[in-house]
Amino acid sequence: MIIRNRFAIPLLVGGIIAAVLPSTAMSRCYDVDKGQPAALTGTLDYILFAGPPNFEDVQKGDTPEPSFVLRLAQPICLSGSDGFADPKHLFRDVQLVETKQTSGQLKPFLHRQVTVRLKDPMAAETGHHHEPLVAWVISIASASRPMEFIEEYGTPATTIRAFYAALSDGQGDIASRMVVAEKRSHGPFSANELSRFYGHLRQPVRLEEISSNSPTEFIVRYRYAATTHECNGRAVVTTEERGGKNYIKRIAALDGC
Repeated sequence: MIIRNRFAIPLLVGGIIAAVLPSTAMSRCYDVDKGQPAALTGTLDYILFAGPPNFEDVQKGDTPEPSFVLRLAQPICLSGSDGFADPKHLFRDVQLVETKQTSGQLKPFLHRQVTVRLKDPMAAETGHHHEPLVAWVISIASASRPMEFIEEYGTPATTIRAFYAALSDGQGDIASRMVVAEKRSHGPFSANELSRFYGHLRQPVRLEEISSNSPTEFIVRYRYAATTHECNGRAVVTTEERGGKNYIKRIAALDGC
């Protein structure tokens, strides 16, 4: 979960904007007065926004306003909405609101690539609208699929697969080599800790599938059985290239195991 101060964004002017963001001619612009967009695809996230009285910081007394946010791969813009939409403003984050038919359905898709069908899209008008576009979700579906083995060639997925293969054999020293250097000497990614836990499971960890969120971020599904419990879990694995090789930078478990 991310806590965001929506007003703590550095101001960009003139040529900086031109250098960082593509022109509106290269981006899809939606007319909210025509019910657009009706659907979008992106990565689902969860953010704790700051609400009233100041809409600045929950740790300074503002009310928490948790929300789902869809992060788009390419920026979009809006038109219409009685002047609240600015076609010149490009953005990638969309605030999503659950409807009666999708209540409780979004959370299982966190950090995954999804396609959402939308109704009542609107440009931000009040302080409670924390992204330029706010829309209500009437359906959600996974937009990613497990990678075929051959699709992993030449991608960081091969490093991830090697990491879990080593864990399955209880070889913490080999698994640790797949992790960025600064996390190998101590902590959960050290050779000793990996061997201690994964080398003594009742049923070894087994990698079930890998799907890609981006060139450097993957969702993995795995299972194992420890002495007291069984795990059928998922995690977001973030990778980083260093010296021509891919390494695991971070693993964030999604299901508590």
